Amino acid sequence: ALNSIENSTYRTAFKLRSLQTLCQLDLIGSSLIQHVLLRQHLWEAGESTLSLQQLFQALQAMFQKVRVEKPGQVHPRASELTLSLLTTMYDSTGTGFLKLAPAAAALITLSGDSPLTKYRALFQLYAENNRGGHDLGARMTRRVLRNLLTDLQQIPTVVGESRALCSVESATRSCFQGVLSPVIKEEKFLSWLQSEPPILLWIPTCYRLSATEMATHPVRCRICRNFPITGLRYCCLKCLNFDICQVCFLSSLQGESHQKSHPVVENCIQVTFNAINNLLQGRCRRKEAARRQWLLDKVNPKDMANRAWARLSSQCNRSEGPMYECTTEPVEIAASETFKQKLQRLSQAQQTNGSNPHH
Repeated sequence: ALNSIENSTYRTAFKLRSLQTLCQLDLIGSSLIQHVLLRQHLWEAGESTLSLQQLFQALQAMFQKVRVEKPGQVHPRASELTLSLLTTMYDSTGTGFLKLAPAAAALITLSGDSPLTKYRALFQLYAENNRGGHDLGARMTRRVLRNLLTDLQQIPTVVGESRALCSVESATRSCFQGVLSPVIKEEKFLSWLQSEPPILLWIPTCYRLSATEMATHPVRCRICRNFPITGLRYCCLKCLNFDICQVCFLSSLQGESHQKSHPVVENCIQVTFNAINNLLQGRCRRKEAARRQWLLDKVNPKDMANRAWARLSSQCNRSEGPMYECTTEPVEIAASETFKQKLQRLSQAQQTNGSNPHH
């Protein structure tokens, strides 16, 4: 059923959300993963490889702590299922050993924390000069970022979504865009991830799905007519007061007036009237600006100049007197010089006539 979802990001997020629930990784936080997996002796082993037995013991310790905090919620086979998942991701050849960094990155990414908390933990996990610690001077190079993105790409691959929206190399270039140094700090790394790069867009999408599974919106879906809407809610920006449930949206169903090409906005919580009004006002302002720009583009500046010159010429022809009551100073000087030249030529002609006798 999930393969019928056309949008690849939502399809990947729904599959990973099902996997997260099956292994009960949403009950674990990244701090617990760091505390158990990144202990000193395990971290030293993680520089090379980690045996499946060591990893299974670490997973049992993690789920045991969760079982104490949340009694009755942890399945007895949670550790076994998680180990099988990690083995499928990072030990496809069956060597019996896994690198600790990719395994910890997968657990952190599929944990129940917010995306920002996951991003911080991933930086602490992969940053150089920061292995197992919280050094404020930690940096991440292009090579380390490539390794991180390559390891994270194995997560959607395990659910059959190996086709990423962009390559690792293009994602690395976008992260280091405008950076002159060969390394980046945590602030730059977090800023880039919070801009939701396409290669990891499934991480915040999966979090929104899990956060809104029990959320209800007191509105009716305009396509299937279900009330209330549970989960994600979508509002069409072109159709007035048109709400869509996530099932109809992901199935690409259309209404009488709503079409698939219409822009929609995703809402995780109930939207207030002020927020809807702001969206409509912004849309109206954009349409008015586009209309004015269209009118300006239709006007040819050359035609406007020709029409202005024609109006000026017609006014000059209709006027009986001079256009201006007084001339400017340069014109007066030019006129006086022309008059003097005429007088000089006239006097010269008279002198010539006086010197010649009449016949």
